[in-house]
Amino acid sequence: MSKTIEATYQIVTPMFLGDAGQKAVDIRPPSVKGALRFWWRALNWGTHAGAHPVDEPGALRALHAEEARLFGIAAGDENGGQGVFLLNVIPSRSAQIQRAETPFKDMSGSQLYLLGMGLGSFKGGNHTTRNALTSGEFSVRLKFRPGVSEADRRSVADALYLFGLLGAIGSRARHGMGSVALTAWQGDARHVPQDRQSYVAAIQSLLANVADSLPPFTAFSGQARIDVSAQDKDPLKLLTMVGSQQQLYRSFGQHGKVLGQPAERNFKGDHDLILAATKGEGITRAPARAVFGLPHNYFFSSIKGKADVDYAPDNKAGRRASPLLLHVHALGDGQRLAVHCLMPAQFLPAGAQIRIKSIWSVNVPVDVDWKVLHDYLDRFDGETIHVK
Repeated sequence: MSKTIEATYQIVTPMFLGDAGQKAVDIRPPSVKGALRFWWRALNWGTHAGAHPVDEPGALRALHAEEARLFGIAAGDENGGQGVFLLNVIPSRSAQIQRAETPFKDMSGSQLYLLGMGLGSFKGGNHTTRNALTSGEFSVRLKFRPGVSEADRRSVADALYLFGLLGAIGSRARHGMGSVALTAWQGDARHVPQDRQSYVAAIQSLLANVADSLPPFTAFSGQARIDVSAQDKDPLKLLTMVGSQQQLYRSFGQHGKVLGQPAERNFKGDHDLILAATKGEGITRAPARAVFGLPHNYFFSSIKGKADVDYAPDNKAGRRASPLLLHVHALGDGQRLAVHCLMPAQFLPAGAQIRIKSIWSVNVPVDVDWKVLHDYLDRFDGETIHVK
């Protein structure tokens, strides 16, 4: 393997990066490095769990030490250092990055649903509240320091490669925004997938060593699931389709309708539970939809009742990112894929509770049902990529 690895990525869906003024200007190395760390941890938990089969804390310490050695650690931390490589982001000259103040034209309600109210708004017509990078390419060059072993170079390169298959950066990256797709690779014998079959094979080539048990954080395990859920030439149409399916599955609806269709009301129990909370009634469990991630909120237009469901460590506002990731991938044959990646893990730290805040604030046990997410993925007539 070469001492320099360079990967080129295409921006597939609007990328909401922000400078100090919350304006998307360019792609900076810290954003990319943060994404690489995420995918490196997701890939390498199985190795460390296997080396410490009855000592999860020891496996976590070993994983974090290895991550710090490879990727570096802040100078203010103990044993601060720079890691084993230098990372540069290089804008493309032939496919320059484009920015847009209104990255969605005629934004659908389903696209707005994926964006969420923090990034999108329906007031005055559906629109985003920030600009975005909408197209173009950029390259990431890793230059390894002298003396770095072949194993270390391959370990970091695996994360760089997987980032180009399932990754995204920016706000709402787990909801399909900011998706990137690998278009070129230099430094070893890996290939850029050009069609669906080679894309599936490329992902499977990286998932040969996973833990069987539930990980303590978002990582690949024998319980993970990757689905190619849909295919189209237009990535924004894929966002619309996925967003509408999620709305139909999750929403209770108004007047018996969701998106103009009969409401499925798959979670009537959640509706009734939180409605009771807005009336001051005591409740003892969390809504089933909490497994999609926290926080989320409810508003009952009929009684103007509100409720927030969140994770509140030390009575401070917290969040639990969704274990279900949506990625939109561009292939060399012109097709685009909507890919879901479900990575079940310990939902909240041991002893933590979910807080439901309405008229009163109450803490309830964490008891998530992963079948809720599997049932959602089964809605799509897609292909499951088996995790070994």
